[in-house]
Amino acid sequence: MLQNRYRVLRTLGKGGFSQTFEVDDQGIAKVLKVLNLDRFYSHDAKEKAISLFQREATVLSRLQHPGIPRVESDGYFVWSQGTEVSLHCIVMEKIEGLTLKQWRSRRNKPLLSLTQNQAIAWLKQLVDILEQLHKQELIHRDIKPSNIILRPNGQLALIDFGAVREITETYLQRQKQDETGTVIISSGYTPPEQMEGKAVAQSDFFALGRTFVYLFTGKSPNDFESHPRTGKLQWRESAPQVSKELADLVDYLMATFPGQRPQTPAMIRRCIEDIIAPTPSLPPPAPIPIKKRSPIQSKAKGLMSLITQLLPISTSPNPWEKVKLRRTLSGHTDEIRAIAISPDGKTLVSGSYDKSIKLWALRLGKPLHNLTGHSHRVTCVAISPNGQILASGSYDKTIKLWSLSTGKLLNTLVSRADRVRGIVFSPNGQILISSGDCEIKLWAVRTGKLLRILAGNSNSARHIAFNPDSHSCAVGSLNGTLELWNPHNGKPLMTFTNQSTSITCLEFSPDGLILASGSSRAITLWNPQSGKLLRTFAPESPGVAALAFSPDSQVLASGSGALIELWDVQNGQRLTKLSGHAQPVRSLGFSPHGDILVSAGSDRKIKLWQSV
Repeated sequence: MLQNRYRVLRTLGKGGFSQTFEVDDQGIAKVLKVLNLDRFYSHDAKEKAISLFQREATVLSRLQHPGIPRVESDGYFVWSQGTEVSLHCIVMEKIEGLTLKQWRSRRNKPLLSLTQNQAIAWLKQLVDILEQLHKQELIHRDIKPSNIILRPNGQLALIDFGAVREITETYLQRQKQDETGTVIISSGYTPPEQMEGKAVAQSDFFALGRTFVYLFTGKSPNDFESHPRTGKLQWRESAPQVSKELADLVDYLMATFPGQRPQTPAMIRRCIEDIIAPTPSLPPPAPIPIKKRSPIQSKAKGLMSLITQLLPISTSPNPWEKVKLRRTLSGHTDEIRAIAISPDGKTLVSGSYDKSIKLWALRLGKPLHNLTGHSHRVTCVAISPNGQILASGSYDKTIKLWSLSTGKLLNTLVSRADRVRGIVFSPNGQILISSGDCEIKLWAVRTGKLLRILAGNSNSARHIAFNPDSHSCAVGSLNGTLELWNPHNGKPLMTFTNQSTSITCLEFSPDGLILASGSSRAITLWNPQSGKLLRTFAPESPGVAALAFSPDSQVLASGSGALIELWDVQNGQRLTKLSGHAQPVRSLGFSPHGDILVSAGSDRKIKLWQSV
């Protein structure tokens, strides 16, 4: 235990000047970053590195943005374990999800390449994050796919990054140049001025452009030749899905000189608006050198080894092969039809036929609020991606929006003659989609205004799911029809084939690569881009009522009858079966950290399962 508080779980990564670990802080997974002072040989270099490392913690603690890992005010500390050598540490929020390097490596086929709409959507998010840094006069200096995480809710976050770290890195790299004659850069992404130690805000834009090249093509920018006259990277032929307008913007970001690039995030936004579509992502990491060690450095190395020795040894190839029941929650007086877990993993919400909505502290299992206001059965609940708004739907033909933190009722949306059976937020939290007896409706969350009603098989459509890429939603019907719709213009995009029985539930994988549908007899996995059938699972019990993907998209949980089954998405094998509910399971959900599975059912119980 560090500071009598942080329990080290596993190593996350090693860099030239720091090492990162996953730690447990009273049930919450966080990241511990440790400065490697044994990389420096002079006293002045060590002192400067410590000063800049402390500044990193200070700046990160005051940056409040969902795309930047949070550092609490006490997140910086020095750990000595009674020796003469101390380790300087920062503890920060652990961002769950896939890095964009991992995301791109899984999409190495042309049909799965980054689309223009997704590229624009991601670009908007990343520009917003960089704007926050640049307002603090900070430069990231290390934008690449391995430093961007795609959260399960489809939002991007910048990690192991820039802000002060890269201001720190600027100094540290200079020290390494002085001491070893080596400058560390991210080959293919670092702009010319940064290689000369003259990074400016527009240096981030260059790396951003180079990142898009990697994501669009799957190739390192170094794999492309530069035009002999203009100096432009010749990448466009490898990305035919990209429009000329978007390609022009990428080239604009990658201009040779800083003065030739967009000067501010606002300028990039104006370019995006001219293109009219949603956003992209980023590129891969750089290796790191180092040599030689003095006696004092060896002691520092020993302390680092001590932290490493605290790591548990894992032998199970999949943590969900072995599962234990952690806790059972009671309180509802009728069957529970829906659950939702907040993005920070702290709050669990349950909706019941007893007309109530209950909020629980997930890891403690303690009740927080009991919300009443619906006059009929509560059938569905959902939490906005920013964790601020709770939506609930009911047979009383209303959708209610609540403050998740206070339980205060914010708004009531009236669904006219339609009982509400399902609700889901868009990845950006601006749109709420509801399903009912007759119609699929899209609502503006901020105003409560009904935006449009989807046509087609809406008279029998009951189940909905929003693609994490934000550009399509899936609609499943009682007649077995499964469709993808464009929620922004209300037009159908695709109809899946081979569905012969009523669809009972839908779920997109967090990485957006798979759409899972449940029916009375089977679970089917689809490619949402091509419409092709990927795999079929045969549950032990008939009637699949609930589905949930793990945050890493590798495990699918299904509920059929009173049985829960966990499936390996990659090989199609069933990992385990969970028995505990006395009546049918109605809803499932994984915690954002991926270590807890929550189930709820007609037996009025909520069960928390944990991987062993």
